[in-house]
Amino acid sequence: MLHVDVRNARQIVVHQKMAAQSRGCVQIVRDHDGELEGTTASKRFGEVRFSLVEGGPREMIRPSRLIERSADRYLRVCRPLAGEIWVFQDGQHAVARGPQLVCYDSSRPYKVIMPERFRMVTLLLPHRLMGLTSKDTDLLTAKAWHGSQGLGALMSNLLVGLEQHGEEVNTAIDILGGSVAGLAAAFFAERMRSVVAEPGVGRQALMLSIQAFIRERLADPDLSPVAVAQQHNVSLRYLQKIFHEHNTSPARWIRDERLARCRSELADPGLDHLSIAAIGERSGFYGASHFSRLFRDRYGITPREYRKGRGVTLAG
Repeated sequence: MLHVDVRNARQIVVHQKMAAQSRGCVQIVRDHDGELEGTTASKRFGEVRFSLVEGGPREMIRPSRLIERSADRYLRVCRPLAGEIWVFQDGQHAVARGPQLVCYDSSRPYKVIMPERFRMVTLLLPHRLMGLTSKDTDLLTAKAWHGSQGLGALMSNLLVGLEQHGEEVNTAIDILGGSVAGLAAAFFAERMRSVVAEPGVGRQALMLSIQAFIRERLADPDLSPVAVAQQHNVSLRYLQKIFHEHNTSPARWIRDERLARCRSELADPGLDHLSIAAIGERSGFYGASHFSRLFRDRYGITPREYRKGRGVTLAG
């Protein structure tokens, strides 16, 4: 059973009032990445999913009995456009109103209540893409983050912009998704540092910063684990250790990010004037045969075949 820690009488009364208002409009969330009831628009940008959700008073519950430990985990970041969002998770609670941001984690029980008619935009972000684990995210969940200054303002405005113009974006989808993930990673790193200064927290914040650094420099032929370690003032061994915690290595992560960007550019008709070799070079792969071999090893198809098929399903 989901336990909600509400710390004073006023909040208890408000909570009961909201529960009464939303009776008959309760969604039991069964999937880690399940679509929310009331979604009127949804679009994927690479591995990031954007949704616009609206409706009347509602309550969403994710009980522990429905959570599969082996499934992929996600953070959902919400930005209210109208109404309020109440999030209860990890013994904490938060109320968010525009332009604030609030998030919850699919891998642990939660309750989300909208006490009145609402409209909100959300981002669904895989843990793996963010370099986070379920253990790390309890520093981020059920907290209302400011959305009027700094990285918080950029994130808040990005969500509003996606709501207004997301459907108009039809090219470079994976690249946009990577940029959204990079901004989210930088925002989370800042939030984690502001919450508590512990070695584990510092390590995860460092991981997020490193991933954002790499994504910005994929075209640089000199990008390497050694260069990344030097830039962040850590040893190569320590860099390998923090990537190992996420079942990968710095070199593999750099390679996979480069290949994902190439895949996006090969799928973009606006870049058909570029040769296969040029597409590879734009992401740091020099030598067409080398690029083609890596792409085939990763996706089971050559870059030329993928461009020709335009939209075929890839492995991985």
